[in-house]
Amino acid sequence: MDAFSEIAVFTRVVDLGGFTRAAEKLRLTPSGVSRIVSRLEARLGVRLINRTTRSLSLTDEGAAYYERCTRIIAELEDANATLARASVTPRGRLRVDAPVPIADFVLGAALPRFLDRYPEVSIDLTVRDQLIDPTTEGVDVVIRLAAARDSELISRNLARARSILVASPAYLAAHGRPRTLASLREHTCVAYLSSTGPLPWRLKGNSGEMNYVVNAKLVAGSGNVLTRAVVAGLGIAQTFEYHVAAELARGELEILLEEHEPEPRIVHALFARQKSAVPKVRVFIDFLAELFASTTAGLAGRKRR
Repeated sequence: MDAFSEIAVFTRVVDLGGFTRAAEKLRLTPSGVSRIVSRLEARLGVRLINRTTRSLSLTDEGAAYYERCTRIIAELEDANATLARASVTPRGRLRVDAPVPIADFVLGAALPRFLDRYPEVSIDLTVRDQLIDPTTEGVDVVIRLAAARDSELISRNLARARSILVASPAYLAAHGRPRTLASLREHTCVAYLSSTGPLPWRLKGNSGEMNYVVNAKLVAGSGNVLTRAVVAGLGIAQTFEYHVAAELARGELEILLEEHEPEPRIVHALFARQKSAVPKVRVFIDFLAELFASTTAGLAGRKRR
């Protein structure tokens, strides 16, 4: 029997006022309970209980030891109860990492709904575009347009991200609608600025997908800036459809050259295997799946031109 079990037997003897009653509760023999308490006393080097044929009483050392032991047992029981609740109730700080466009265009408006649904969860959201190791950086869930490269990570597909060309009705009225890839050279374009420079557009040509280098009038490292500029009539941009869902719905932007769209990319939720059973992680990933499913369903239901 380990030391903690001996302590539990000792406190039960004191609580119930005798070895016989404690033995009944513990399903042991009175002599067995007495031996356990004697073994604890021998290990501690002090007498805890004064024994007589009719009663028992605590020594001064035993009274002090009993008081501390009952506090420890109560704290342990409380800790066990807390862990048991945590195993089924989402709670605690959730660390999430997402690329800038997804954070800006998808998560920003949706996270209050998640936090309202799970009031015992709080979120730390870091926003960056480079792929990271969630285990090394202490992140619970990473959202990326790339699958997991590490076999220790689980990857859950959230949505197909459609890449589209868009322009405002005002721009198209003034400059015409491009009908071919070659005709794009006659139009004003904008491009996203990454850490390595302006990103070429990814388009589908006659021989498959290709990088289309844009002579951009505006290059910016912010999807918000590019969207606002295109809505204002500056020119044509390539963006993910969910980035401009609201503008498309309001008729502020129109989709161009759909036949030259590249294959959609997949939005992934990446997380360590050991995190998959953690309630706060599990419900957040389910929420993401629900969020992207509703977003893409709304986009698929929109009439295309």
